Amino acid sequence: MSTVSGSAVATADSEMPHFVLVPMMAAGHAGPMLDMARALAGRGALVTFVTTPLNLPRLGRAPGDAALPIRFLPLRFPCAEAGLPEGCESLDALPGLGLLGNFNDACAMLRGPLVARLSDGKDSPPPSCVVSDACHPWTGGAARELGVPRLAFDGFCAFSSLCMRQINLHRVFEGVDDDARPVRVPGLPIDVEISRARSPGNFTGPGMKEFGEEIMAESARADGLVVNSFAELEPVFVDAYEAAIAKKIWTVGPLFLTTAPLAATTEDANAVRCASWLESMAPRSVVLVSFGSLARSSLPQLVEIAHGLEASNRPFIWAVKPVDLTEFERWLSDDGFESRVGERGLVLTGWAPQKAILSHPATGAFVTHCGWNSVLECVAAGLPMATWPHFAEQFLNEKLVVDVLRVGVPVGVKDAAQWGVDTEGVVATREDVETAVAAVMDGGEEASARRARAAELGRKASEAVARGGSSDRNVALLIEHVEQKKSTA
Repeated sequence: MSTVSGSAVATADSEMPHFVLVPMMAAGHAGPMLDMARALAGRGALVTFVTTPLNLPRLGRAPGDAALPIRFLPLRFPCAEAGLPEGCESLDALPGLGLLGNFNDACAMLRGPLVARLSDGKDSPPPSCVVSDACHPWTGGAARELGVPRLAFDGFCAFSSLCMRQINLHRVFEGVDDDARPVRVPGLPIDVEISRARSPGNFTGPGMKEFGEEIMAESARADGLVVNSFAELEPVFVDAYEAAIAKKIWTVGPLFLTTAPLAATTEDANAVRCASWLESMAPRSVVLVSFGSLARSSLPQLVEIAHGLEASNRPFIWAVKPVDLTEFERWLSDDGFESRVGERGLVLTGWAPQKAILSHPATGAFVTHCGWNSVLECVAAGLPMATWPHFAEQFLNEKLVVDVLRVGVPVGVKDAAQWGVDTEGVVATREDVETAVAAVMDGGEEASARRARAAELGRKASEAVARGGSSDRNVALLIEHVEQKKSTA
């Protein structure tokens, strides 16, 4: 078992609660759970973080990690046994949606090796509980084998999770023959309507329906739920979700605020480049455009985004993930886009330091795909959003941002894309992009009120994770809960 600090682990008290964290193998899932590991370890808990050999170096290290009792347990990922190409140890490494079922099967095959390693007593005290991504239903059986409670870690907000539960529970789309027709979601504190085309049903294919039902069944058996959100952001929905599932929910976010940010090094070329470029810009003048780690855009859509940003006449950082990088770079060269926008624009085709960009004083707004991590990072930065959801629960997150929190404006995307399926379609025009950027960046009473609401949420996010804040207290209560379970086992 790999350790961050041999001395820290060697002196770990066997009476400390021992949390075993099992993230989904994907950057957007593993990152928040690693932040949770730091939050738990910072309060004295022992943490074992389960990963795989190829995912381990991707986790990185933050200042102070060496002093925390976090152990990393890299388990061999059974690619060949599950019919996956070698090296497909994370969602973003999959060559297509057709292998998603194989990937889930490979994850489930980790149950035996994990139970064996945690039961041998050679490396660590016995586990006190398992905290696993809700998308790992197999960990419920592993926890029962180990005789410990399992807590589900929800990578979504309470609002979207509650909506998804009610959509599935009440089968709201049965008998609806129009994919674009909005349908009311029952059992929510406010009126919410969503069409099948915008609902979180993009991960379809052989076995996916059964897999979704397995997730729901194991979540119902879980001892409780841990959510990367904070009470002040969505209090009505946290309470409603807790009542609906009749289980305790611990809101512990924004988790990334609980740990010191990674410092940029000279090897992080994009981070250094962004930092230098941002320093030359006026406060709150820059718009960031980024659609996360999984979404890929076609060239026709990228052309529309480019021309919309050019027409907006605003400084921008554009983190691009094209379907075909070579094709996009050829277009950039032939079109002359970069020479026309000059120093006003920064185009990144590799990794982008999103949190650092959003937290910089020069950044004024975010055009986002509405993945929950990105929404939470923007909320914590106190910035408004232009929302461009792609798939999964992102259209629900858009509803929270635009209709409930009122800190965003929609770009105007009508239907969900399907992750892993390339499309040549254009879902938002250059005019849509220009209009949305203007709405979140320009002046006016409405835009000013939106920015004020966003800034207030940013203040509340920082207060939630500060000592004595709501999320900080919930981390302490979570440890206390597990300690009580351990003492009565």
